[in-house]
Amino acid sequence: MENKSLFSQGIISSETTNEAQPQTYVQPSTKFESQEEEDINMLPAIYFLEQNFQFRHNVLSGIVEYKKNGANNIPFQPLTNAGLNTLIIKAKVDMPEEANLKSDIKTYLESDMIPLHDPVKEYLANLPKWDGVDRIADFWKRIPNLSDEKIEFLHIWHLSTVVHWMGKDEEHGNETVPLFVGNQGCGKSTFCLHILPPQLRRYYLDHFNLGNKFDKEMALSNSLLICLDEIDQYKKGQIAELKQALSKVTVNSRKIYGRTIDHRQRYASFIATTNNRHPLMDKTGSRRYLTIGIPDGEFVDYKSAIEYGQLFAQLKYEIDVEQKRYWFTNEEIARIQELNTPFETSLDLEHMICCFFHKPENGEKCEGVTSMDIRKSLCVEYPEVPMSNFSSIKIGLALKELKVKKMRSKRGITYSLIKTAA
Repeated sequence: MENKSLFSQGIISSETTNEAQPQTYVQPSTKFESQEEEDINMLPAIYFLEQNFQFRHNVLSGIVEYKKNGANNIPFQPLTNAGLNTLIIKAKVDMPEEANLKSDIKTYLESDMIPLHDPVKEYLANLPKWDGVDRIADFWKRIPNLSDEKIEFLHIWHLSTVVHWMGKDEEHGNETVPLFVGNQGCGKSTFCLHILPPQLRRYYLDHFNLGNKFDKEMALSNSLLICLDEIDQYKKGQIAELKQALSKVTVNSRKIYGRTIDHRQRYASFIATTNNRHPLMDKTGSRRYLTIGIPDGEFVDYKSAIEYGQLFAQLKYEIDVEQKRYWFTNEEIARIQELNTPFETSLDLEHMICCFFHKPENGEKCEGVTSMDIRKSLCVEYPEVPMSNFSSIKIGLALKELKVKKMRSKRGITYSLIKTAA
């Protein structure tokens, strides 16, 4: 009797997609000599499983997935403990005379005979041909009041994200973190989820446990995008742990009860959100953050339709064909730090004033501002700083150090300053 198993053919079905016959990233691991292979596939447990089910090892989730043979329109499901027990019971019903079925089934499912499946590489392999229309800029323009310069920086980050999904850079991690700063309810957190296409959103993580080494390592290799929600609430020690995680290229860890060290690809890139208008405390560390301010009263558009196929087709084309740069130059890093200045936490009153006011330039008309105008603006921008730091006396001394010209007007003493546009 001929037994041509799925394993011996090296074939596995994929989840149903919109494409007729999508490419699949699966990899039957161990190869045997024909007689040895036939003997293995004739083992009752393996014969039962391969005659009735298809299996694959999801390299992102780290778990085995399965579905029934012939169920072409049914997606693969994670093999839970309950699912495994159901397989064992069915095998015992089908072959009541066989011993060691439970042990053989578990051994098979934990072996290299299960083909590997990479869902993100499969998604990228089945993208349509890019039509040449720029979708990246339109995607990031969903954030209101975003400059062309920052859109270009986000484009570079987007490229780096996909490069690391593809495993094309084995020497560097994606260390830059777009940081969305805006009021609660402006849509920033929901928008972060929509960076991933629906097919890959199960690999989005919004709770990164920096206090647990095992959870942290697993998140880096099992997630595509990690959102650091309310990053300003992280403690100093957690920020140090985060810096280390951002620089990791591969993940070297041991599974629970495991005896060997696994070396796994880091897929994860990071993004962050906060309601705090001044979350950056470490000027040196701020180079890691690309801070995006969302103006008060405005909202991020996450509801309009997104052409994910063309969006990621463009990124893939720019990586594979145009070989676009996906890292920041030293000049760009310096510029990012400069753009981050208004978002830094500082108790330096002179620095604070300079972030939001400037002296008249190139014939600008200046009506002047009072110390109370300055105080009100700083209290809005720095709600976490005690109001006593913004007394009229302290503001007056800071303005004197800055050599700001005093003026007399109907409003009393004013200063020759202009409020800088957001």
